[in-house]
Amino acid sequence: MKDEPAQLRAVMNRDSTNLHNRPGALEKAGLTAMRGRPAFTLIELLVVIAIIGLLAGLVVGGTRYAGSKMKENRVRAELNALVTAIEAYHAKFNQYPPDNVATKSPFVIVNPVTNSLYYELTGVIVEDSKGGGGTFRSPNRTQKFNSALVQKYFGVDGILNAGTDPKEIKNFLPGLKADQHKVVNPTAAPEAEVEVLVVHVPWPLTGPPPPTPVPSLNPWRYVGPGHATNNPDGFDLWAEYPDRGEVRIIGNWNK
Repeated sequence: MKDEPAQLRAVMNRDSTNLHNRPGALEKAGLTAMRGRPAFTLIELLVVIAIIGLLAGLVVGGTRYAGSKMKENRVRAELNALVTAIEAYHAKFNQYPPDNVATKSPFVIVNPVTNSLYYELTGVIVEDSKGGGGTFRSPNRTQKFNSALVQKYFGVDGILNAGTDPKEIKNFLPGLKADQHKVVNPTAAPEAEVEVLVVHVPWPLTGPPPPTPVPSLNPWRYVGPGHATNNPDGFDLWAEYPDRGEVRIIGNWNK
């Protein structure tokens, strides 16, 4: 019959199609395809690892930079607030707060670290002025201190912004926070404690010697009129604080 070869071919094609459609055939076909797919080379793998490491470094570096910038912004904000307070003090008393002249002979040496800024800018209440000495206390504390301690730590004879009545004193820093002033001699008896204005960034426990007997205490540095080198007609006020392995300086003479 003439149609037999054609029918035979149709049957063979049908059987071949059914054979390829069996699950076993599909699995074998898929396995063959997977084996034929190109794999990562060692160089490509190293490149991927390097890219991941670079991205991780950028993320960590960006986080450190953001933290450093936030720290700097707060120091500058506190500096501006102190400068404003000192200028307001000058407007009221017609003079700037005194600095701590540690030595007068053979030449003047000013100790910028321990200064009476805290008491001059917040005011003190005079509890006892008999005998010309005087006993003082801060409005927010019950502990008293005398003029001998003021002379010992700050090199001055008294506090100008003082009065027997709280209404007589002027607080130029009404928004001062607890972490912005600290006791400079915490090991002393309560009646012998004195305070200073401090930078909110602690001084490192390692590295250069601490500026005060307290290792972590970091006071604001201040040099008054006649001794200031950056602002000869005014005062120098600055902060020194650790940041990413180095000590940064931010003062009222630089931006």
